[in-house]
Amino acid sequence: MKKKSRLIMAEMILTVALVCGCAAGQQEVGDMTESGGSVPAASTASDTPVEPEPSAISEPDSAPEPSAIPEPGSAPGASGGNEQGADRAAAPDLNRNGIAEELRFTEDGEGQRLEIWENGEMIKAEVGVFAHAGWNSVFLCTIDGEDYLLHYNPEMYQGVGSYYYRLNTLQDNAETNVRTGYVDFDINFGSPIHTGFDPEAVAAFMDEINGLLSQSVQLLNTHEDLQATFEKEGRLYDSLWWLDTWEPVFVRDENKSLPDNLADFQAAMTADAEPTAIAEDGLPIAEPLEMAFYSGAGAWANGLTLSPDGSFAGEYYDADCLTVYVCEYHGHFGKVEKLTDASWLLTLDELELDTGHEVGEEWDEQPGVEDSYHYISSEPNGLRGEDGSALRPGAQFILYSPEAMGHEPGTELYGAVQLQTWMHGGRREFQNADDTLGCWGLHNLATGEGFFTD
Repeated sequence: MKKKSRLIMAEMILTVALVCGCAAGQQEVGDMTESGGSVPAASTASDTPVEPEPSAISEPDSAPEPSAIPEPGSAPGASGGNEQGADRAAAPDLNRNGIAEELRFTEDGEGQRLEIWENGEMIKAEVGVFAHAGWNSVFLCTIDGEDYLLHYNPEMYQGVGSYYYRLNTLQDNAETNVRTGYVDFDINFGSPIHTGFDPEAVAAFMDEINGLLSQSVQLLNTHEDLQATFEKEGRLYDSLWWLDTWEPVFVRDENKSLPDNLADFQAAMTADAEPTAIAEDGLPIAEPLEMAFYSGAGAWANGLTLSPDGSFAGEYYDADCLTVYVCEYHGHFGKVEKLTDASWLLTLDELELDTGHEVGEEWDEQPGVEDSYHYISSEPNGLRGEDGSALRPGAQFILYSPEAMGHEPGTELYGAVQLQTWMHGGRREFQNADDTLGCWGLHNLATGEGFFTD
């Protein structure tokens, strides 16, 4: 390997900033406990399930004085529930030991707190804050006479939806999931970063969660959109608030089923948001851009130099003590199309690996010498597809200028949620037109990963 390249990459790694990405997913967890009843079958909304982390439970130094045990459904924002759930809300048995638990609810200016007590001991606490990042909703779900906690988190950020629930018991005073479900979708129709929208999958998930909500009583809810939906419907029912925010492009038809309304929504939004792109002769830069893709989670980085003629070259480097994964490469972007004044769609013409070794091949820098580096030829991280292999011709990228914005629909970075997790310095919020990217960015549309200049 070239020692100069290694030194450059080592210096880059020393400047790494910590960022992280996440994805929503679905996973069915175990079977029902022996004493549990039947639960509606989980929806299948994605081929790559990744279960989100459960909400954190904080224990304050001095908990606020609890209110009296709330009447069933009396927690702020509650909108009823079935009679079976209402009858049991005052005395649930979530840990299945035959002893009724006590529910305690408190609220202050920052959020709500639910505590579950038994025989003078708190066995579970849930918190939700009124700020968007801390929204939480928890319900007592009663199925066939058995009690469960239902956590429902319908997250919508920049037109990207990640709806997730988990149903659990407190068997042995520990949270045990018996069912989880999720659906992911993207309503940024017409945008080159649109990742997909499946009306049937969304409708199936909503049927599932609404079936559980119909057997539930609300215990805690700081989710503003969900509260408004419950109040509008007059019951614990999620009718998808965002479907009613697109007039006159789309207006919900109350005489149609949810799957039909979702399909009509997809058609109307797609027709209204046809993207326009203008062919360009080359990249909108006069000098080469030095760009990097890295994370503070490990000693790895990929440095790339992008030239005005569309050619690029770089090196990927991942060090694990004396074991080093490496990849040298070069390539070229051919077709260049202007999307906005601050973004361009690029199509990959070529990506060649120049490491000199087949991917997976291993070798030592100084065979037989102790403390010698052991190299492994790798794919170029950041320039790979969903299957982990180096991208092939036809793969698409978006190049963003420092003026790119992301504060509202139609702006360049709106909806590029995955890319934002890789921004140097960590994920950031785009609040208004004055809040711009501030550097050049190269967005791999296959994975959402990105390279940025300093």
